Amino acid sequence: MSRIVAGPFNRVEGDIEVTLEINDGVIEKAEVTTTLYRGFEQILCGRPGLDALVIAPRICGICSVSQSIAASTALRNLAGGRAAPNGYLAANLAHAAENIADHLTHFYLFFMPDFARAEYAARPWHEETVNRFKAVSGSGSARFLPMRRRLLEVMGVVAGKWPHSLAFQPGGTTRAIDIGERVQLASLRGFSSSEEADYGVSLYTIQYMATVADL
Repeated sequence: MSRIVAGPFNRVEGDIEVTLEINDGVIEKAEVTTTLYRGFEQILCGRPGLDALVIAPRICGICSVSQSIAASTALRNLAGGRAAPNGYLAANLAHAAENIADHLTHFYLFFMPDFARAEYAARPWHEETVNRFKAVSGSGSARFLPMRRRLLEVMGVVAGKWPHSLAFQPGGTTRAIDIGERVQLASLRGFSSSEEADYGVSLYTIQYMATVADL
């Protein structure tokens, strides 16, 4: 049995390290370890509960809404309360927008450009990958950046700003959405059709693919 330790991987919020135990070419055990400790748990100790709504989003600049939602949900559960229905909807809308934006960022900016490197030049898919995903020059950036901008605009409408918004509270959100902003939010409907045109199938079809054979 051989043991491989790879890392640190730093394209995450803090470095991680991966340890693999391999037996006859088969990975029998894999462990992921976070090697950077920042101590947010200790920062929050002894503070008023509402301070978490300011401090927790700073855990991550990429997924700060997720941290805000977690903090506000924890405080709401502690109080045994419920958010207003529109508060749930607004928070979930901002959370979904950030989630989609993060997936796009990871795919187009962090993950796929690695496969455009010269080490993969002999692979049959390399030329197309270079054309679409090579950093700066790939055509994917021209599609990805406007889509990400629109998603960040959704978070701006719902939460006032991004990242580190203070709009998410145990009782819902603090920012009212007027008629003009509702129209602005409705303009996002073309997002899925843009992606479907690229993939050739509906996003719902992709969602329910269970195995490689479904491709």
